[in-house]
Amino acid sequence: MNSFQSLILLLGLVAAVRGVAVNTECLGNHEDHFLEDPVPEEIKVILDDGERAFGVNLIKSLFHDFNTTGIHKNIFISPASIYQTLMLAYFGAKDQTESELAKTLGFEGQVERADVIKNYLFERAFQAIRERDPNLGYTLTHANKFYFDRTLPLNECLQLVLQAELEALDFAQPEKARSVINQWVSQKTHDKIPKLLPAGSLDNTRVALVNAAYFKGQWVSKFEAEQTKTNNFFVRRDKITMTEFMEQKGKFNYYTSEELRSHVLEMPYNGDEVSMVVILPPFEDDSLYQTVSRLTPKSLRGVMAEVKSGFYQVDDLTVKLPKFKIEQEFQLEDTLAKLGLETIFGGDSNLSGFLSDKAGEDVADVTLSKAIHKSFIEVNEEGSEAAAATALFEFRSARPLFHTEFIADHPFIFLIYDKPTDTVLFFGMYQDPKK
Repeated sequence: MNSFQSLILLLGLVAAVRGVAVNTECLGNHEDHFLEDPVPEEIKVILDDGERAFGVNLIKSLFHDFNTTGIHKNIFISPASIYQTLMLAYFGAKDQTESELAKTLGFEGQVERADVIKNYLFERAFQAIRERDPNLGYTLTHANKFYFDRTLPLNECLQLVLQAELEALDFAQPEKARSVINQWVSQKTHDKIPKLLPAGSLDNTRVALVNAAYFKGQWVSKFEAEQTKTNNFFVRRDKITMTEFMEQKGKFNYYTSEELRSHVLEMPYNGDEVSMVVILPPFEDDSLYQTVSRLTPKSLRGVMAEVKSGFYQVDDLTVKLPKFKIEQEFQLEDTLAKLGLETIFGGDSNLSGFLSDKAGEDVADVTLSKAIHKSFIEVNEEGSEAAAATALFEFRSARPLFHTEFIADHPFIFLIYDKPTDTVLFFGMYQDPKK
């Protein structure tokens, strides 16, 4: 079985406020028929490109932070989860915080807030329908939650927009509030992340923005457990460790990316809508660095287009992938600051748009204090992860003479790609079985 879980939590501090406002300003000038027409295609392209660029920038930043310290650490995150949570923050952002979020999320000066909200609502509706499809073939959950102290008067327009995601809590009893949030996260991730928040983490907190993402699927073509064998994984040419590799021979999409100078393999899950895509650099000590440096929103879009085309099918490809499991927790404040969110965490942020604009002089700015991201992935013979290995030690160029083998016995990139939404749900780098 495969399971991917990931979530991001933004914890906020706000002051007590009074009063309630009624307005529909967040819907722009078309509130009477706001959802009658679909989101224009040009708007969707801008927002999709922005989400893709955010994911690439995020994974490259984390890779740089870890590897410049000499720590060749495995990385696994959900860019979609983090993006969704920051999008929630954008809905209540004003002034410089609004500008920073729009720029970092990729649509500054190109899309009005009302169109961003409309796109969000259409995407949430599509996801809700898909999650309830009994014939889906896999399990995919992508849920947002906006927890707020019940004494806070929220902006009524955002109450309309986020009504399915809103839940009032008594943050004056932080341990009870923490238990509610942890239970929701645990339920959405099928108990893979049972305790997101440790004791004391909600002290002095009045707002929490949460996203939980979960995927579980089986390979269309499963690996046979008896074919799994222990073999060498080359962290570097001079550093070899042992791990379990899965192996099978079959028909797969496999091609050589000239832009990334890497081999690309698609491993589809049942339902043929979600796939694991493995990007394998050449067998050289610095090849992963080189591939990451070439990874751009444009090159990633090219990879996804080739995967969706199904053009590069190889009938008898031998695939060897490591069997692995990664559990991680990230504190993302510094990483997000490097991506352009310099004011959102701290006293300079302005998220007062979440509150009623008639709340009175006692209204204080909403200020986020933490960004916590937890993730889990397990790849095995049944599915939901990648596995492969080989004892071969020869150099493999980015353009093999014969497309007969895909052997992931050295560091590689992997991602979980959702074709219907053209979204990278999860993104990882596998560098060392022992890390």
